[in-house]
Amino acid sequence: MAYITDVYLSEILRKDVIDQFGRRLGILWDLVIVPGSKYPGVIKIILKDKKQLLEVPVEYLQLFNRFVITINMPEAALNKYRRAEGDILVKKHILDKQILDVNGAKVVRVNDLKLGEGDGAICVIGIDVGLNGILRRIDGGQMIQKTLAFFKKPIKEHIIDWGFLQTIDAHLRNLTLNVARRQLGELHPSDLAEILTEIDPEEGTLLLSSIDEELAGEALHEVSIGVREKILKEMDKEMISDILEEMPPDEAADILGEMPEEKSQELLSLMETEDATEVKDLLSYEEDTAGGLMTSEFLDFSPDMTIEETLAGIRLLVPDVEFIYYIYVVDNEDHLLGVLTLKKLLTTPLDVRLGDVMLQNVKHVYLDTERKEIAEIISKYDFVAIPVLDEEKRIKGIITIDDIMDLLVPNPTRRKKRRAFQ
Repeated sequence: MAYITDVYLSEILRKDVIDQFGRRLGILWDLVIVPGSKYPGVIKIILKDKKQLLEVPVEYLQLFNRFVITINMPEAALNKYRRAEGDILVKKHILDKQILDVNGAKVVRVNDLKLGEGDGAICVIGIDVGLNGILRRIDGGQMIQKTLAFFKKPIKEHIIDWGFLQTIDAHLRNLTLNVARRQLGELHPSDLAEILTEIDPEEGTLLLSSIDEELAGEALHEVSIGVREKILKEMDKEMISDILEEMPPDEAADILGEMPEEKSQELLSLMETEDATEVKDLLSYEEDTAGGLMTSEFLDFSPDMTIEETLAGIRLLVPDVEFIYYIYVVDNEDHLLGVLTLKKLLTTPLDVRLGDVMLQNVKHVYLDTERKEIAEIISKYDFVAIPVLDEEKRIKGIITIDDIMDLLVPNPTRRKKRRAFQ
């Protein structure tokens, strides 16, 4: 059994490894680990001797600390290392890689790893994501640490115990802080978008696959076009279509509008017919018009419905509508008759009909109304949403507060090009 003391990976990398006769066998190059019940355990140490890599099973280790590493093994047992497909190497696969800190909604880097004893074996017991992990690895780093300690201003350790880590793949190569699936689902889409911007596209795909499609879609819509293109290249078509189905139609159209037409058509064919039809309709309008800005998700009811019936209907429809700003009143052919605010709806007796309390002569725009005119109307009347009508004055969609922000502060994620889809 080896005599093990806690040590940082940076302290032992490239350190000489000595056999039982005092001969130098090579320098420590890496460690092979396997997942354990609590900590990953080291099963092999990899040595580098001249230009070849050698492997030593961990059971042959005698001393393992920052000062000396010795082994006791037959010379014939020292074999060349040939990496197997499932091997997980500490330096190659974990050191300097990024991990997702879901509590801080940020990405941090593994600057060092802490090794120690666990169940009688050498284990990875934690990762260092702080400044000390960097200073151990650079020339003059120890002097900086000693100087700060002398002036009683030591750098605070930032070690994360491996028990608080988990992976989002099967090979320990993409780490995230514990209970990530639940906590990721609680992050704001903008925070997720920032994380997606900082990690590799392949890791971004893994992250998105670990959360629900609705949140994944919101996060994808928030990232820049360049980042989104890279992530979508890593996704299979079924996953993309599932996400698109859960997105608001206007946001799904934003994403499809950036793609080559052939790929857009293929993804639309994989979507549910109703969802695909809504998105196709939106893609047919020019970018800087009301049709290009609107969403087709809104609530409309008959003027003969009572307040009580309307509230019951809203409860059923709410899961399919992202935001509720106004209640629109329409006839059997979807002509816009009036509108109610939520306040009016909630403060009116339950037996009153919508047609008796709705506001008539609703301010609106048409499908081809241009950006400048829309902005002027919104600014003049302080709207948080405005209905969009066709030439027959049938309501086709609404421009929401999110779309209004696009008018005031141009959003780089909004589609740049329009195509007519048949």
